[in-house]
Amino acid sequence: MDAWGTLLATIVGAAIALLGQHLVKRAEGKARLAELLLEQCALLAASSRDFQNRVWEEQVLSMEDRVSNWDLSAHELASARLHILSTDQTLLSALDELNKAGQQLGSYWRRGNVDQAGYTSRLNRYRAATAQFIAASGAVVRRRLSQA
Repeated sequence: MDAWGTLLATIVGAAIALLGQHLVKRAEGKARLAELLLEQCALLAASSRDFQNRVWEEQVLSMEDRVSNWDLSAHELASARLHILSTDQTLLSALDELNKAGQQLGSYWRRGNVDQAGYTSRLNRYRAATAQFIAASGAVVRRRLSQA
């Protein structure tokens, strides 16, 4: 009977160890996803602020080619990654608004001969979209990190 008890204890111990490994891997996967989400959201927020700064540098400091040298492809790559990583509709809607407002501001600015009222309204929309995106991404990332 002792042999059967030992065998049963060994099997139960192995099952507990396998279950523990599975749970640890699952938690690590969730944590990694949350980290990737945080990284993409931070890249997009920084990229958006950089774009605003470049427009300001051209407008106020009369610097040339600041907007045209902005890394649009990095912004688009981070946007695509975020669409892949997240299903949160609030976050994705905020991202879409950010991108639309940025396109509108950028195309208006690059046309040249902008009037102050048109520029200000587009810049304010972009600033509001950036703030909305940062708030939405912060909520999603905090929620994911607390679940990991």
